[in-house]
Amino acid sequence: MSDLKSIFGGFITDHLNADVPIPEHFKQITDNAVFSLLDSEILIEDNFSIRANLTEPKVKQPLESFAQTFVIDELTEQVKHTGFGAHFHQIIGLFGSIMLELTANETQLAQVNAWLEQGYFGHFLMTDSGGPSLNQWQTSLDTSADNWQLNIDKKWGIEAHNLGFIILVVRQPGKPFPLTFLIPPEQAKSLHQEKIGASYLDNLLQLGNAKGEIIVNRDQLLKKGGLGSVNRFLTLVRPRFVKSLMNHLLWLAANNRLTLDPKLNENINYLNAVADSCLAQTHFSMHSVDRVLALKFASNELLLNTVSQGKVAQFNDQRDLLGFTKMEGSSYRCFLEIYSKQKRVRR
Repeated sequence: MSDLKSIFGGFITDHLNADVPIPEHFKQITDNAVFSLLDSEILIEDNFSIRANLTEPKVKQPLESFAQTFVIDELTEQVKHTGFGAHFHQIIGLFGSIMLELTANETQLAQVNAWLEQGYFGHFLMTDSGGPSLNQWQTSLDTSADNWQLNIDKKWGIEAHNLGFIILVVRQPGKPFPLTFLIPPEQAKSLHQEKIGASYLDNLLQLGNAKGEIIVNRDQLLKKGGLGSVNRFLTLVRPRFVKSLMNHLLWLAANNRLTLDPKLNENINYLNAVADSCLAQTHFSMHSVDRVLALKFASNELLLNTVSQGKVAQFNDQRDLLGFTKMEGSSYRCFLEIYSKQKRVRR
């Protein structure tokens, strides 16, 4: 049993331990979580060989800096005093503006700025009614006619019941990777939009579904920087998202909505320290994405453990925290991405 845990748990803890040693009791939480996620394919097809040690990357590229991150960091710090709900939409909006700077051309950025000045909010729609597997997505691009048609069936988008402009991720026929389109407000209005589920964060966050068909053209593609832009984006925003969640826990505790014992406090401080270490990196390498995936995995499992141990008093807060274990990367997806890449180099 311990051998299996050392083989698979290390896919997460190796990255967490890169600069900040993980507390032993937190390591047990993450190891047990990985153990529970081992699926049939892994148990049947893995060769159970020794996991290779992480090596110093041979190739490093400078990470871009963005003015938005300074504002995000100030807002993240304020979450300790006001909770995540008060700043959630502004933080997510700033995340979106970073993504657009990485992927949009000058004309597209000018369009976005005009929409923002008109009071429109940007929406990122990725989660699909077809499920997590790209080849089963219902949202797809049809290029068989002169006009390109998008068939859209997205769910659980942030405020997607009241769409402004959209950053839309779609499946393309016969390709293993998606495309991303910029959809203006006038086209977004034509989609069927509806609220889905109860709200989160003291009624400050509502999710929605969007469905319909629209005609698009090549000029609406977000393609500057290629697929690498998404990885750079996640390296910049995931640690800040985790810090917001950890500071939200501290706010809940300060308002007598969470029992903050010494171990939980240590684990919160630990994840904040790992997030700070990730953000202190000035270069992007092969380990950058895996490290922030491991960080989000650990955040998910700390939230789950906190709720399951009965430390969160109110039902709505319990639901909020469990919901955040699925947003911006579930534990299964985070682990599977790391495992899939590293299994190729195991001995």
